[in-house]
Amino acid sequence: MDDHERLRALIKRARCALEKSMNPYLNDQQQQILDYITREIDSTNLAPTLHQIAYVLEIRSINVVTSHLKMLEQKGWITFDPFQSRGIRLVENVRSYRLTICGNVEEGRIAFNKAV
Repeated sequence: MDDHERLRALIKRARCALEKSMNPYLNDQQQQILDYITREIDSTNLAPTLHQIAYVLEIRSINVVTSHLKMLEQKGWITFDPFQSRGIRLVENVRSYRLTICGNVEEGRIAFNKAV
């Protein structure tokens, strides 16, 4: 993993942590579902199925999962097509974040105390 990949991973983790701390309007189960969807898409590049979400988060009803996904869609976190398998897509959050980066930023590139 090169420096740029490590930086992208660090920014992604920081963004997820920041988003989680800034989501007082998501209930616990919605936050768990959103976190699981994010992890699955990050690790496999595929959205989980409704059955996978229900199984992993120990939710007994697919209708409950569907209800939470519709609420996440209304709140702007995902798009959800209930008629398509794996029809969940994360919505890019348009909030701006302030991150401290250790190193030099030159011409849109980040130099880690070495020539890029």
